[in-house]
Amino acid sequence: MPRASRPFISWLLAAPAIVLLLAFFLWPMLLLLRVSFFESPEAGVGFYRPGTWSTHAYIELLGERFGRGIITFTIALGVSVAALSLLIGYPLALFIHSLPRRAKVLALGVVILPKLANVFIVLYGINLLLGNIGPVNRSLLWLGLTHEPLLLVHNLIGVVIAETYLILPYAVLVLVPTFDHIDPTLTAAARGLGASRAAAFRRVTLPLSLPGVAVAGQLCLIWALGAFVGPVLLGGPEQTTLSVWVQRQGTEYSDWPRAAATAVLTVFTVAVCVLVYAWPAGWLRRIGGATRG
Repeated sequence: MPRASRPFISWLLAAPAIVLLLAFFLWPMLLLLRVSFFESPEAGVGFYRPGTWSTHAYIELLGERFGRGIITFTIALGVSVAALSLLIGYPLALFIHSLPRRAKVLALGVVILPKLANVFIVLYGINLLLGNIGPVNRSLLWLGLTHEPLLLVHNLIGVVIAETYLILPYAVLVLVPTFDHIDPTLTAAARGLGASRAAAFRRVTLPLSLPGVAVAGQLCLIWALGAFVGPVLLGGPEQTTLSVWVQRQGTEYSDWPRAAATAVLTVFTVAVCVLVYAWPAGWLRRIGGATRG
């Protein structure tokens, strides 16, 4: 094949994906941006006022304390859930990596299994587990660790537990292949040179796994910043995220300009957080590359 025709073939193969991206992402985003600048509708009359231009929806969301609180809570929840997913997912992935092949496949199946069920069914089960008469509170009462049931749902605790449970599998699925690609002879060499098991992990396995940690953290952060189902089903009024506010403005209040403005700010917030995360993620990748070299 002539070298000059290779770029054309590459563009031709990528054409369907480019068309889908333009048709189902860029164009809807432009429409969403336009709707966000409409004036809000009068009571019970349509979803917006056609032909109008207004920045009231943005001013209301960014200028009021309530709106800024939603943005702050969304970022704080996203960062916390992403960090917690990594803290739990890293040792879990390391354990799965150490299992024999058949046991590893079974363990990964268990990790993926909740993602195959309807998310509302999964969170309903979590609600039953954490409820006042659920097994968690019953166990705490039986062990004498508390004298009355703890409030674990319809508050921040329930939201963090639910979102971490939903996002944890993504971290594990990224980290297990990361550990699988680390040359086991490197750890064996470190042990042969007199390093303890902990020292070999700290000097070899941990640095080489940092690029995977960076990717897993970015993926968890993106999912966590879009938290919706957890805050809706297991949170309270104080646990309102940007995604929840979009749903309330669009479906409950039928105010499309405010919903669209919130959606635009959600995309902007996620983009900014990912860009900010790029610096420590790049640092982790450089450490892993230097160790591998």
